Amino acid sequence: MKNFLSPDKIYSNVENGKFSKAIAAELLISLIEGSDNPTTRAESIKISEKLKIHDQKIFKILQNSLLSDESPLVRKSAAKFIGQIFLKKGLNTLIWVVQHDKSPRVLKAISDLNSRLNKARFKSLSKEINMYLAEVALSVGIVQNEAKFILDLEALFAQNETDYELELKTYQFYKKLKDNKLGESWLTIRNKRIESLSFNYYNWKYLKEIPSMFSSISKLQDPLVYLNYLGKIGLKSNKILKIPDSLALLTNLKKLNISRNNIKEFPKSILSLSYLKYLDISHNKISDIPVEIKDLNSLDVLRIHHNKFRNIPNYLREFLLTLQDFKI
Repeated sequence: MKNFLSPDKIYSNVENGKFSKAIAAELLISLIEGSDNPTTRAESIKISEKLKIHDQKIFKILQNSLLSDESPLVRKSAAKFIGQIFLKKGLNTLIWVVQHDKSPRVLKAISDLNSRLNKARFKSLSKEINMYLAEVALSVGIVQNEAKFILDLEALFAQNETDYELELKTYQFYKKLKDNKLGESWLTIRNKRIESLSFNYYNWKYLKEIPSMFSSISKLQDPLVYLNYLGKIGLKSNKILKIPDSLALLTNLKKLNISRNNIKEFPKSILSLSYLKYLDISHNKISDIPVEIKDLNSLDVLRIHHNKFRNIPNYLREFLLTLQDFKI
């Protein structure tokens, strides 16, 4: 399909009164079914939802896209549309997808939908999601409630990949690699709960892409020095990273290092971590720290240097003085 209006242009023409909704629907459907560009197909689905195109024809097309489109981006968009508008009609399709789809992006979309649903009304979908998360938890060695965070991390790793499938074997590597600053492994689990996390998107993804490097890297005195160097090489071309909100589910977390992740906004989910003692968010692009940080009563150590702060507000200065150690 060489000559076509973009989904955004179609939407603009409806807003300007140049197209009727019916004409827009036909054009968007032609893109969903005919474009060889996954981004265009996914955007066409999003615009269809935005224009409130909710008839039986679009449902059938969405259902087909969710079940058979090769792109996880398109399947994710279809799952979200069905979940928002056609949930009752598409319930069995969503359940089938949870049972068979391998893309964490698609599964995260359905899991997010499930968290907003009336569980009593849609027991079958909730049951299927819980069974899936239980399998993730068993593979990693954590309680089921924390498995959502692992799924969300996997969706992060999959965001720029066309054929990425859920991959949990490398979490055993993360348990063995040491973060010397934390005095803990990248991923420390005690009593099936994550207690310490040293998460760097680029380092973790590097090991996922080249697992054969684990043996060599694990022999280094400080693997992070080598891996952070690799991260710097690719940092300029990487998008801003958003730490999943499900970080808040790690209620036993005591140490957290998310430095060098290209983070622009302070993750509000951190504010729910009442047992947190050590926090390193250095070497990011954060410009503001919320006043609620002073409610982290267990915090002893805070690293916020090398960010984009224009000034340090008084509430933060006062909070820093209550800590055992800090670096700004």
